Amino acid sequence: IARDLSGAVECEQVVAISVASVERSFRASAAILLPGSGGQLAESQPVRPGSLAVDIGIAQWAFDAGQVAGFGTDTLPGSDILYLPLRAPERVRGILAIQAQSRRLLRIPEQRQLLDTFAALVAIALERVHYVEIAQGALLRMESERLRNSLLAALSHDLRTPLTVLIGLSD
Repeated sequence: IARDLSGAVECEQVVAISVASVERSFRASAAILLPGSGGQLAESQPVRPGSLAVDIGIAQWAFDAGQVAGFGTDTLPGSDILYLPLRAPERVRGILAIQAQSRRLLRIPEQRQLLDTFAALVAIALERVHYVEIAQGALLRMESERLRNSLLAALSHDLRTPLTVLIGLSD
């Protein structure tokens, strides 16, 4: 998963790689929920037949609190789905929702530690993509400003020359 995520340059790629890896490694259904501009979570992939039916309320709580919720936890343990916050160094980037075919699988400490490691890798990949987008935006703004300054300098020169001639003729 780490190798595959290192090549992802868009959030959609990170989500697709992550969901496929989690489903394959844990024999489970998985979904990743990412926040929109208002901080409200939404599924990042179109809902497909047989996909995981997440409870947005539980996922939003886990996102806002930055805590694990759902199956096997002290918070809303009645849920069949485990909601893991995707904690990156700067902030929580989303929620990984997982429902294992074998409920026992998520109770094994080694499997849970592996799942936490997957979640950390996904969070770091999402944060990296976020900062790549910020850097690309900054480069675009810098290039736009450079072009604007070049255009103004050319227009200024092109207008100055005829005006100088006209002023010279009027004198």
